[in-house]
Amino acid sequence: MRSKKPILLYCADRELLSSTAFALRLQPYEVTAVDDCRSAAAVMVTGDLVCGILIHARQGDLAGRLIHRLLEADLHAPVLLVDRAGDLAPVRYADMVLYGRNTSMAHILGALNVLCARKRASRSAA
Repeated sequence: MRSKKPILLYCADRELLSSTAFALRLQPYEVTAVDDCRSAAAVMVTGDLVCGILIHARQGDLAGRLIHRLLEADLHAPVLLVDRAGDLAPVRYADMVLYGRNTSMAHILGALNVLCARKRASRSAA
């Protein structure tokens, strides 16, 4: 049996966090699911992760600002931003961005497969 790839899942909406984490755990991923921005930053910076997924679920909530802070940190893993609310401006620090409420689990899994297959590019080179 193949070992599971460690990933971080951050979402301030606990229902969406729980259902997404459940679906990802059915795949070859070991999911660390957090709803707190500080915990997410600590895991992303110090953890040995293959990828991080940040989900923004509701328009106008503070999670959008927290996600911007996370993305501006010196992260060591590729980042997938899922902007289901559609109100975050394009973020240049995310490696891949999915927009819209219609973003499905299939979209997230496809993007995750792409990001896990490549190595993190150096931000200083960008």
